[in-house]
Amino acid sequence: MRVLVARRRSHPIPNHDLLLGKPAREILQSIGIAVDRWPVLPVSLAVSGQFARPVPDAGYSLVDRDELCGTLREHAAGLGAEYVPDKTDRPGGHVILAGGGGHLRGRTPHSTGLTVVQRFIGAEPDGRVLLRMLAPPADEPRGHPRCAWLAPAPGGYAVGATAFGDVTPEALLDEAFAALSECEPALVNLRAAGPAVTGPLHAGFGPGVAVDEAGLRVGDAAGLVNPFTGEGLGHAMQSGQLAARAILANPDDPGDAAREYSRLLDSTYVGYFETARHVSSRYHLAWRVLNAGASSESPFFAKSRRAIVLSEAVPTLTTPESMTVPPGLRPALLPFLAACDEVSVATVRREWPFLARMFTASVDDLRPRPALGFFGAMLAGGQPPARGHATVAAAIEIATLGVLAFLGPAAAPREVRGVDWESATTVLAGDYLVGRASRLIAQAKPEILWTFSDWITELAALRATAATSGSGAGTVFSSLFEFPLRVGAHLGDAPPEPLRAYGEALGRVFLHAEDVLALSGTRTRLDVTLVGLLAGRISALPELLSIPDLTASSLTGSRLATASAAAAEEGERARKTAADALTQVENPSARRLLGCLLDSIAAPLGSGSTVDSR
Repeated sequence: MRVLVARRRSHPIPNHDLLLGKPAREILQSIGIAVDRWPVLPVSLAVSGQFARPVPDAGYSLVDRDELCGTLREHAAGLGAEYVPDKTDRPGGHVILAGGGGHLRGRTPHSTGLTVVQRFIGAEPDGRVLLRMLAPPADEPRGHPRCAWLAPAPGGYAVGATAFGDVTPEALLDEAFAALSECEPALVNLRAAGPAVTGPLHAGFGPGVAVDEAGLRVGDAAGLVNPFTGEGLGHAMQSGQLAARAILANPDDPGDAAREYSRLLDSTYVGYFETARHVSSRYHLAWRVLNAGASSESPFFAKSRRAIVLSEAVPTLTTPESMTVPPGLRPALLPFLAACDEVSVATVRREWPFLARMFTASVDDLRPRPALGFFGAMLAGGQPPARGHATVAAAIEIATLGVLAFLGPAAAPREVRGVDWESATTVLAGDYLVGRASRLIAQAKPEILWTFSDWITELAALRATAATSGSGAGTVFSSLFEFPLRVGAHLGDAPPEPLRAYGEALGRVFLHAEDVLALSGTRTRLDVTLVGLLAGRISALPELLSIPDLTASSLTGSRLATASAAAAEEGERARKTAADALTQVENPSARRLLGCLLDSIAAPLGSGSTVDSR
């Protein structure tokens, strides 16, 4: 299609530094732009005075705005787009608006704010990006979000800050320096190397305000700004791709393109605009979760941090890696998984919107999840599950997320005035998710409700044993992974024993693979470090090494090598057990799918392929 890129010169934007996140880098790469010129920097997160915690795979780069815009314009021109630097009349045809949110409909004073960034010299940077979150005071219901950041720049640092509500750039920058200096004392020696650049901020996103008579609004023009960090570049690129996809699907009808764009926005940013609206309305639940879990090694809090702060990088229930599935299985599998996501999102998006983003899998990016085991077990009975069975699979996935809230180290009892949010959030989230899952089971398949309840009771008992004795983590994960297969086998009339044996072994493979990843310093699937795995009694290492009170600090030198070898060996033994169980599954399609699932879970162990290609 013929493309015209127009820009108004009436509001020039001074050059300044930008943070380019991993999703934005991937989009640029996908359209043929080399991103290697902008090095990827490690990211740490600090919340309200808490120590800075690494955020694996966040992958920010510091880029020069003029350089980025020039690169994009040249690339567009090379692909045939026409660039008009000063166009004032409205063009015909399809229109995409990406010029800021100054005229965004439906925005409120609480969804607007400002961003400021400035370059400084006088200190040697440490090579990382630091995000410093400033949660509203617990006793101030009118408090607004704040975020400060710093990144290494030539000769010093780039320092930025974002805020919603009434604040001056000078006051915001002073607040940012004070907060960042708590983590980086060297910042007190910095001196300005250029003027501060300030711009408006709009976070009032909703699919209803992103489409109007003017055209399809993307990025900041649609209010698509992370309400916690103020970051919007990645969302601008993502929503731009969605607008292009909607137009290409409806080249001759702008009205249909607008409706398709709204639909794509609703599914892509589920859980995002509800969170933005809660922040805009001074609703503090998400802030309390973020603040309470800032130092927690619980998988629930670790995944919640990613869902809230890095809203572009959608967290997952299990592994961050994509999974290969035989092409012949995808036509039946993808609609089923999409239906699971629809049920899960509809169930949790209102009360816990940021958690809904954990149930928004891409159809092009399959990842291991409980619903795959459920699907494979039903397929073993001869037929893929009907769409109605997606409610059961969704309930199991929601319950699994609820169980994660109770894994990891327990919050230390604290005598505080008001609410102990870390303990309260753990109970509220876990009970809420398990309760909602039980309701879904009761509505969809009441005949298995007692089985579901027995499973939850079993998990509670197994977890209590592991937490008090330091052993038995393997039985917890065996139960987590076995149950979806047990229920799938029951509903699909498949022989249950080989599937249950496979599921139990798969849980142990997962646990040992987590230990292998943690021992190597690699991001685990639970987003928990070795310290957290051992402190939370969600590691098999204490049993393998016969050291009940094993700590991460004691795993050095030869003991570290011994632990790594033992975890890999035991994981491989569990993988073989699972593979042997699969040989008893008669349906070849089910065997292939479950083999792919096993290969993906076992990947950190360096195991060979289990997939039966027959």
